[in-house]
Amino acid sequence: MRVRPSPHQLEIRLTFNILTLTRFVGIDANRDGSLSMTELDAAQLAIVEYLNQHIQFEINQQKAALGRQARFEYLWPDPMKTPPMSEYEYAARNVDVTFTHSITDRLLEDFWIGFEIFEQTGPMQTIRGIYEQDGQIEEVPFSVQEPEYLYDTGFADDPFVQEAEKKPAQTSNQQVQWPFWPVFPALVALIFLFRRTIARHRRTWQ
Repeated sequence: MRVRPSPHQLEIRLTFNILTLTRFVGIDANRDGSLSMTELDAAQLAIVEYLNQHIQFEINQQKAALGRQARFEYLWPDPMKTPPMSEYEYAARNVDVTFTHSITDRLLEDFWIGFEIFEQTGPMQTIRGIYEQDGQIEEVPFSVQEPEYLYDTGFADDPFVQEAEKKPAQTSNQQVQWPFWPVFPALVALIFLFRRTIARHRRTWQ
């Protein structure tokens, strides 16, 4: 797993070999002992559903979901031209499944991930978690003994991020106020002219 947090976005990329995915969902639809790319593509929705059910997820201490939309990338040359693969072949081939979250109303302060897949993969399975933020890398292993981890981004305490957050609000305020100022001098001049005209007519009437 490779995780890339930013102040308003979180990207989670999960890399599996195809053999592991077959333990999650039934990909071999015709049960002929081999997997075609058509079968693999058709199983994408079921794989996303499984991951949402078995990977627990929280953002800013509030329950969330990985998401119903994911990007699949097959990590070998010309995957769409690949003939049906035997188990020996697909056990050595990997797939990236990437989820992207946008957090627009507040900063991404922390997020928690908990895995519940070890019953299918077996208790010896481990997950290598890589967290990348601002050029820094933190490695976190997940296992049946330690299946969860809470990551604090530090964005809420970062003065540079706080300053960047203020600028859009200031720009927005200026945009709201700015159109009024070009009108104000003309309005003052118009009132002044109107008063002079009324005063002139008053002298005429008198």
